[in-house]
Amino acid sequence: MLEELYTLSADQLEQRLLNQVGNSTWPSIPDALEVAKQAHLGQTRKGSHEPYLNHLLRTALILLELAQQQNHAAVICAGLLHDVAEDTKVTVNDVEDDFGHQVGDMVRALTHPQLKEGETKFVRNMRYLEHLRWAGRDSHIVKAADRLDNLLSMQGVFTPERRAEYLLESEQAVLPLALAANTALYHALHDAIVAAKAAS
Repeated sequence: MLEELYTLSADQLEQRLLNQVGNSTWPSIPDALEVAKQAHLGQTRKGSHEPYLNHLLRTALILLELAQQQNHAAVICAGLLHDVAEDTKVTVNDVEDDFGHQVGDMVRALTHPQLKEGETKFVRNMRYLEHLRWAGRDSHIVKAADRLDNLLSMQGVFTPERRAEYLLESEQAVLPLALAANTALYHALHDAIVAAKAAS
């Protein structure tokens, strides 16, 4: 299932998601998708020409199909919106106003803090992931799905040093969150880390 997601275009990913969720969820998954599409319009993944939206759609589909979050529309919405406060003009308050406190709280928890003076990205990320431990199971599930997609699509994106740090973050900080939150995500994340290490 996971491998197939990486053969699909943004339009195909969107159709696959909408076919499964329908139009009557609360909070509204189609509305969250529309906000994500507009907010990230023109953005591409780091080191590639791939539309940024693909990452958000795959994260949502991982949540839906692997993590079995069909009855948790707020989690799917957070998967689609987890980067808006960090990377666009949409604020956490905007998310909260449109999609409720549960989605707003998840997006707030999933937004990286600013780098402190003299702080490396690795140290900042470990600080963020330590703080995320207290954010609740739903945020952990979204983070694990986000990290899983990043690991499966990271080829050629990072320098060797940053790749090693990213795998360390994933193994030491994200994997334990997944273990406590969702068994299927934990196993997929574990396998992705092992495969990425082997390819290094």
